[in-house]
Amino acid sequence: MRTLLVQIPEDVPNPSATYGHSWLDPANRQTLPSIRHAPLALLPRPGRREGVWAMVPACALSWHRVQLPAGLGRSASRVQAALAGLLEDRLLEDTARLHLALPARWTSGEATWVAVCDKAWLQAHLQALHEAGAR
Repeated sequence: MRTLLVQIPEDVPNPSATYGHSWLDPANRQTLPSIRHAPLALLPRPGRREGVWAMVPACALSWHRVQLPAGLGRSASRVQAALAGLLEDRLLEDTARLHLALPARWTSGEATWVAVCDKAWLQAHLQALHEAGAR
């Protein structure tokens, strides 16, 4: 299954914003994907069986190392509340305005990295991609 990789630009979505994009095809492992840039309206439209991954630019992220509490569980609301409590003194913004992301395979009771970015900016780009057919 091919996957469309889309690099979200640093700016807020607008008609002149260009998105870096490339197809990643596991059947063609020998070739590095070529990256193209296009406005949102001209991005390729993935088929029903093709995936889409949005990549956040490094300059839009901050990284924070935290010690997750033991017995945290996987409830999204509990995890977000715990992260907000762990990070509130380190962040310049209210945690409600930020998107906090853990690695896919985190473990409670252990130290891990948390990626943080502006929630409104991320949601605006994801909505724009969705409306452009990149779901």
